[in-house]
Amino acid sequence: MNFDAFDLHPKILDAVSARGYQQLTQVQSQVLPVAMEGKDIMACAQTGTGKTAAFALPLLNTLIKEYSLFTDSEAELTHQSSVKVLVLTPTRELAIQVADNITAYAQFLPFKTTAVYGGSNMNPQRKALQAGVDILVATPGRLFDHIGQFGLDLSNVTHLVVDEADRMLDLGFVRDIEKVKKLVAPAHQTLFFSATYSDAVKTLAEKMLIAPEWINVATSATASLITQEIYLVDTRRKAELLSELIGRNNWQQVLVFVSTRESAEHLHAELKLDGVKNAVFHGEKTQGARNRALEEFKSGKLRVMVATDVAARGLDIEALPLVINLELPFAAEDYVHRVGRTGRAGLAGRAISFVSPQDREMMQEIEVLIAQTLPRITMPGYEEGAPLPARYRDVVVKPVKEKGHNKRKYEDKNRPAKNAVGKSNYRSAASGKSSYGRSKDKAKK
Repeated sequence: MNFDAFDLHPKILDAVSARGYQQLTQVQSQVLPVAMEGKDIMACAQTGTGKTAAFALPLLNTLIKEYSLFTDSEAELTHQSSVKVLVLTPTRELAIQVADNITAYAQFLPFKTTAVYGGSNMNPQRKALQAGVDILVATPGRLFDHIGQFGLDLSNVTHLVVDEADRMLDLGFVRDIEKVKKLVAPAHQTLFFSATYSDAVKTLAEKMLIAPEWINVATSATASLITQEIYLVDTRRKAELLSELIGRNNWQQVLVFVSTRESAEHLHAELKLDGVKNAVFHGEKTQGARNRALEEFKSGKLRVMVATDVAARGLDIEALPLVINLELPFAAEDYVHRVGRTGRAGLAGRAISFVSPQDREMMQEIEVLIAQTLPRITMPGYEEGAPLPARYRDVVVKPVKEKGHNKRKYEDKNRPAKNAVGKSNYRSAASGKSSYGRSKDKAKK
């Protein structure tokens, strides 16, 4: 089905065409007609299926009618911008992505879209809001900063969108959402979108939506075009296996997920020692640093981006071929969002999880959630019970006082010291060399 099958304004269709969109995705074909009728919606669809267009296009069409911006001769009439559409997102990256997409969809319309989020200067955001905004995309914390400090008025909001509702609940934003509901216009349309359908999401939707249309287009928890597999490996050798696979397969764009920022920084150092250009992406990095890492990764300057779950939502990387879970998430639902960074917009993708004996219980939970039993692969030289390389034999395991699996730090007493050029003398157990064939003698030069 094409976009012109619905009563969308020609200027919206022109923008859709400029974006290269042709046929509607499943979620778009089901959400558009219901949203255009002004009904409340609870929609469940995995990431990368076109959810932003599913709610943005009908809302833009509604704004055109509400403002009566165009006459029969298509002459524009002036209008006074005020926030009419509010989109709540759980993360900065998702707020930026959604705002960019809506701006593109409205490129031939006079509507103004702005994103406000933490981790960046408030003054440019404040000035943009004061200049007039029709569509506001916001993270809850920064939204209430603008409400409290600068008197942001939401009383004219007639359309409220809660994107990634399940993640909103995970991050404890339930009360913020309830507060927002009280600040917007009494008569308003509410659209909930979520990649998973937990009981908590259902309860919140039932509480906040009026006679909603329930739309579930998630035939499986993860997109069907994503090939998923498991590599069995000792926890201590995960970084080593990752470097070897990257070198052996010449992978050029790999998004690697870990569970903590400490793990991210450790892996960043390990990959750097092996000559793999990479950057880290986690909540302790400034927004500027995160933006630079993302742009360098997208452009191909970096082969690997190491990220915590802050990147599982909101990252839209075109044609990302591969996602690797070096460490499994602490909640099975987060696996869905991690894997959803690949296989987007109808393209094929691949997801690999490194699973050690300590990870098996969580992996079982994930397989129950996605209703699949994933194939197990063991790389030669990494078989369970195989003798560990000498550098691992006197590893001291120090537990961290945190809840959750996989939260351990390892101190390797046998790790060789860095030489003058900052190279490590690690060698792969399988090849006798480093992951990229670097011998000990070459490393010392």
